[in-house]
Amino acid sequence: MTSSATYPFGRAVTARPPSTRDRRPLFVLGAYPSALHVEWTPPAPWRPVRAIPVDDEPTPFWDGAGHEGLVGAWQSRVGFRPEWGTVRAVPRFNGSSGAWVREQVLAPLGCTAAAACITDCLDTYRASVGVTERLADTYAPFSQKVGMAPAYLLPHPSEGDIVAEALRLHRARLLAELDACRPATVITLGNAALRVARALLDVADAAPPKLRVEQYGVAVTVRVATRSVSLLPLAHPAAPARYQDAHARWRESR
Repeated sequence: MTSSATYPFGRAVTARPPSTRDRRPLFVLGAYPSALHVEWTPPAPWRPVRAIPVDDEPTPFWDGAGHEGLVGAWQSRVGFRPEWGTVRAVPRFNGSSGAWVREQVLAPLGCTAAAACITDCLDTYRASVGVTERLADTYAPFSQKVGMAPAYLLPHPSEGDIVAEALRLHRARLLAELDACRPATVITLGNAALRVARALLDVADAAPPKLRVEQYGVAVTVRVATRSVSLLPLAHPAAPARYQDAHARWRESR
């Protein structure tokens, strides 16, 4: 499935599938996908952009593995030209969230990414405020000057927007992914994912409506169709400091 959104330099934003459609003991739910980023130095008079999204990430919560090869393959696909400036891989902006999930969530549970079905409430990339600003002040005038189609990326949604869109457009997909995975444990990353999970699962009063520092990392029993599963609400990699601190204490307790 392809959305109407387009990355800088022409690649279409497409729906990202879950990491697997097979049975796994863990089901990990995030908010929305990230993307492959490059550092772009455009020709004068524009200033360098330290990280601009240019293509879909390979899999949800990708850990950045092979990012240099992916950048090279992307350059070939779009026919990157010298007159567009130069690009290079930026490790810090590729896979940081995925690496956090693997090191700070899965490893403390004694699991690897291969043991989990990893997916998101929304299945297409959304641009941060900073990316949206760079598209407007750098990529838009550059693309107009060189005769390239402009980029269009959906903006970063609020927590409420993520929940509303997920339940309106992705409920059937997420339920089908849960059914295929048949997990023993559902892990939500952040409040948006927790709120979506509460709407999809039979939680009764077991699961909190939002993350609570004082009860951080406490699993509750809920139901998926006729099956009982454990729901473990955890922080998103970009959570505020108080949740990061609570997560660190949970990790150490493991």
